[in-house]
Amino acid sequence: MKEYIKKTDGTGKRIFKQLLLGGIIGAVIGFILGFGAGYFDISNNNFPFSLDDVTSVISWIARVGAVLSLITGLYYIVIVLKYYKRYEQLEDEESEELYRMMNKKHSYAVVYAGITYVLAFVSITLTYRVSLGSDSAELHFPFIDFLILICGGILHAYSLKVYKRIRNIDIPLLPTLKELKDNILQMDEAELEANYKMSFDIIMSLSGQILPDIYIILAFISFVFQKIELTGILITAFIHLYILAKNFKLAKDYYK
Repeated sequence: MKEYIKKTDGTGKRIFKQLLLGGIIGAVIGFILGFGAGYFDISNNNFPFSLDDVTSVISWIARVGAVLSLITGLYYIVIVLKYYKRYEQLEDEESEELYRMMNKKHSYAVVYAGITYVLAFVSITLTYRVSLGSDSAELHFPFIDFLILICGGILHAYSLKVYKRIRNIDIPLLPTLKELKDNILQMDEAELEANYKMSFDIIMSLSGQILPDIYIILAFISFVFQKIELTGILITAFIHLYILAKNFKLAKDYYK
């Protein structure tokens, strides 16, 4: 009975902490939005900046971030190649630590290549325009961002080539999900455990904290601007439902 009471009290404390955290996040967002609305007198003067200005700033931030990420990824690949030359000349006992460092730096390079992809896509999405007029059509395409995206793809492809040399594993340039799973299963036990833990942390954080916080943020934005953020709500709900639906497959596969 005492153990049951302790468990119940612990559950109540966790619920209270989650509600408190959500309330704090909502209060901070509400204060910032409310202060901005009152300070700039948005109800009478509208916003002191246009949507195009905000979009331009975000696209430039994404563009600069993509370039920095690309350069950092190249830097790590160069380090990996230097380590690999030394690794081939060492004996097995001496090369273990170098092997770990080489894989660590290579993982960093792959991550930065992915960041380059994401930020370049964001900048392209925010800056391309198609204007259809009665007489002619006008297209504004961000070639610089597209070039950054191509460079990120080249970095990713070369990272896979380096990965083949390091691990002696044949992995295609555009692997399928099955090929990725087969590749991961060839890792040693410690690497597999780290991957499983990372995947679990990502899913639990998304489903239990990040997505609910996004709901709160979207609700406050809709309240302040008196406009339903339909796209954001639908995308967030789709991701959340996708994660939850995967639990059906988990139950089906495990309890055969």
